[in-house]
Amino acid sequence: MDSPSFPPRGGAGRYAGKAVVVTGASGDLGRAVVAAFAAEGAALGLVHGVNREAAEALVRDPSIVPSSRATALAGVDLLAPHGRVADDVQAACATLLATLGRCDALIALAGLPANPALWQKPFAEVTAVDLHAAFAVDTVGTFLFAQALASHLERAKGAIVVMSSSAALYGDTLGLAYAPAKSANAGLVKVLARVLAPAVRVNGIAPGGIETGWLASLDPAQRAHAAAQTLLGRLGTPAEVAQAILELATNGYLSGQVLALDGGIFPRPAA
Repeated sequence: MDSPSFPPRGGAGRYAGKAVVVTGASGDLGRAVVAAFAAEGAALGLVHGVNREAAEALVRDPSIVPSSRATALAGVDLLAPHGRVADDVQAACATLLATLGRCDALIALAGLPANPALWQKPFAEVTAVDLHAAFAVDTVGTFLFAQALASHLERAKGAIVVMSSSAALYGDTLGLAYAPAKSANAGLVKVLARVLAPAVRVNGIAPGGIETGWLASLDPAQRAHAAAQTLLGRLGTPAEVAQAILELATNGYLSGQVLALDGGIFPRPAA
């Protein structure tokens, strides 16, 4: 059977009649992912943090979400006190499901925003507060949304895609508060894939340098260095990440894997 095109060339799309929940929907990658699943016919449940305005603007943009697509919005502050976060996630999912009626895929993009000052913090200055914040949003948030939506995903024989990072695979000298949480997410893929098998497929994506807002925290030399590390000699685009996530969510024989989408990064041979 021929593989589906991206975006679909006419027809209803691979997610027609299905619903997709996207966390971190108001970010740069979220916008591209929402556009990709909307183009495939999905009804959309969008989860935002403090930036509800960006999520609302996304839904109102017909170039991203056609007016024919059912949409629902819910907000969760994953940095709220630990004792209430799980209840907040459950309430958000109930809000989304009241409109969507089902969930066929969870795309867990939510991550601690790449604050330039935090991104550039040297090793000796990273604090326990920094690390707890990154884990709370990236890892705990992903776990809780998977937990809240598990029964619906099992019923739909659906899929989860978890956001990791190439830093989880190779390490990095920047974003030291973020990288451990992204590493935990790579491990979470394996855990969720086993716990939810065989009904739900769980995979992860580990992007490298992508042209998103986080690049504002890099100086020109760091940006050039990031591009030079790849075999392709360039940074990736949000649309390329979205395309890969769509494929991870739709391939019926793929589970427990973390895809490195980094333009090809390998240790360089000695001169």
